[in-house]
Amino acid sequence: MDANILSGKKVLMIAYGFPPIAHAGVYRTLRFCQYLPDNGWKPTVITIRESKDIHSDHSLLKRIPEDVRVHRTATIDMWRVIRQYRAREAQRTAEPEAQGNAGRTGGLPAAVRRAKGLFFSILLRLFSIPDHMLFWVPFAMIKGAMLMTKEKFDVIYTTSPPHSEHLTGLILSKIFRTPWVADLRDPIVGNFNTRDLSRLELKLHEWLEKLIVRAADTVIVVTRYHQKAMQERHPDQRSKFIVIRNGFDPALFENVQAAAFDKFTILFAGTLYGTITPDFFVRGLAKWLETKDRSVRKDVQALFFGMGTERAGTLARELGIGDVVKTSGLVPQTEIIQKLKGADLLLLIIGNDSRSAGVIASKLYEYMALNRPILAIIPQGETLEVLREYGNFHHAPHDDYGSLLSALDDAYGKYIRKDADLSGPEKAAPVGSMYDVTVQVKDLIHVFHSTSQAKSAEPGRQSVA
Repeated sequence: MDANILSGKKVLMIAYGFPPIAHAGVYRTLRFCQYLPDNGWKPTVITIRESKDIHSDHSLLKRIPEDVRVHRTATIDMWRVIRQYRAREAQRTAEPEAQGNAGRTGGLPAAVRRAKGLFFSILLRLFSIPDHMLFWVPFAMIKGAMLMTKEKFDVIYTTSPPHSEHLTGLILSKIFRTPWVADLRDPIVGNFNTRDLSRLELKLHEWLEKLIVRAADTVIVVTRYHQKAMQERHPDQRSKFIVIRNGFDPALFENVQAAAFDKFTILFAGTLYGTITPDFFVRGLAKWLETKDRSVRKDVQALFFGMGTERAGTLARELGIGDVVKTSGLVPQTEIIQKLKGADLLLLIIGNDSRSAGVIASKLYEYMALNRPILAIIPQGETLEVLREYGNFHHAPHDDYGSLLSALDDAYGKYIRKDADLSGPEKAAPVGSMYDVTVQVKDLIHVFHSTSQAKSAEPGRQSVA
């Protein structure tokens, strides 16, 4: 679509996660903001103010175009307040124990401490329905109303998680009669990370999803699996569901200097939580090393970068391979891309359960953009379909140690032989353009345009300036 036709179009983007926050979901919104202006759409972003307890990467701020306005608001997050309080209490309790006064744990009887812990656990649960960012909605809504009173926006765009932020889009779209596009990066219902929810909580999630689907003009999802599930749950709204996958920004991968490693390096970048655990890989690596000479052990390292990765290090030490498995927290995106490019094998892990069949980790697209070999510990599902198109991968289903050890043998053998690349025999050409943001942003613009056109055509609709 010609950008000149869309000249002057404006979109109000409501995104709790936005730079300098550096969590995985931030990058999709950032990529769209980078490329929308060159395609005739000017984004205005509403997000939260920076907080010391949320991991930040200030280098991301440099990628926000100058003509993208960003409005940062306050928020109230009782979940974080309680977590911080409990951390301080735990530290205060640990101090006398460290000094040999184990019986004086804060001066409180054990029964009182247990009751106090239960009370705060209940509060944490309550303040997480549907998520602990719910109290940001009034702040975002007020800021959005102030902006929309002063100028006309062609589309409202909300992206989740957190899913509660869609309530802001819903309210603003009703007040100002503006087309609303809801982007669901993760499912609200059937999410693999919601298995421990109570029946009441599940019902509330179902209610929220139904509310969003009925009120939004278009609902974007990131996988075919999620699209199908939504169409089955909401058959009367089938046409609303559009797939725009996650992807990558090709500009980030141009002229990247690969990090230099002096060992066979397996690298994981991402977040470990819920059913996404490193246990099978670490145990398999230990089994594989047992079959090798001591010299091989000295020539191999497995590096984990991201949140929750300390679990891999703990298990590795228990298994006696703590010198091989090393963990770190989050690092700047430019740095992790260099490390990924220099690694010999990129590790991808998805949970081993039916709900994970439709999950595609956003990191997969960066792995493919670098055209590096991938070790995929994943169930049968949509990720495996994407990898088959890519070709440069080894598949080791959960608990299939034979496949894992065979994959490690193959990859390490190619490393020793100094093969030009470590790809499998059926290596495909890099997928590239399908997941290139410069292509995807045109799909998003098409959604914006068709949504606003359809809204304008509604009978009796009046413009609200």
